[in-house]
Amino acid sequence: MFAIFLHESMDPFHQTVTSFPTVIYTFLLIICLLYWIVAVLGMVDLDILDLDYDGDVDAADSAQAQTGIAGLLLKFGLGGVPLTITLSIISLIGWILCYYSSYFAGQIVPTKLLNFIACIAIFFIATYLSVLTTAQVIKPIRKLFAKLDIDETKHIIGQQAVVRSSVVNQQRGEAYMSDGGAGILLNVRATGDEEFQKGDEVVVIEKLSNTNLYRVIAKSEFNGE
Repeated sequence: MFAIFLHESMDPFHQTVTSFPTVIYTFLLIICLLYWIVAVLGMVDLDILDLDYDGDVDAADSAQAQTGIAGLLLKFGLGGVPLTITLSIISLIGWILCYYSSYFAGQIVPTKLLNFIACIAIFFIATYLSVLTTAQVIKPIRKLFAKLDIDETKHIIGQQAVVRSSVVNQQRGEAYMSDGGAGILLNVRATGDEEFQKGDEVVVIEKLSNTNLYRVIAKSEFNGE
């Protein structure tokens, strides 16, 4: 199999996948492939790169939550599924579009300068089309992940976790919950003026509406101590 890829007849393929603009998506595909290999082996949590699409802040700051990468993804209809899946699909579609477009452009465009200009246009057009196509591809599976999120929430509420960040308060914080596997890293918030330090044991008591945030209290308070 490797002999086929190393054969000199594959030189045009090698040249295209390692040249601009296809090389950008080639790199992204390799990163995605390595990630999924590591994920299948159970060495990382599948949600490790996921963003909080619904806002990682309280309701008063919801407008600010729709900025940055998360806001951009929502704008193009890419919310509701894990970021890793979204990026993998975008990378694959973008690679296919860039590969064939740049390959045929190299056959048609007469000069290197015009070919370079064409490749720049190909990259931006392919990126735009891959994002739009991905938004349509993930629509059927969005409901599935919504159901999985509900089931996961039921599993998380009432469970014990350990603070992973330097502090947990009303504004920020992370806690690790053991689930018998790779574990789950949760975005958590404390109640009132309560504050927890790294290593403190807490219990998840609720999921804040319209966010991926969980409210926690001290384990001792939960046990009535």
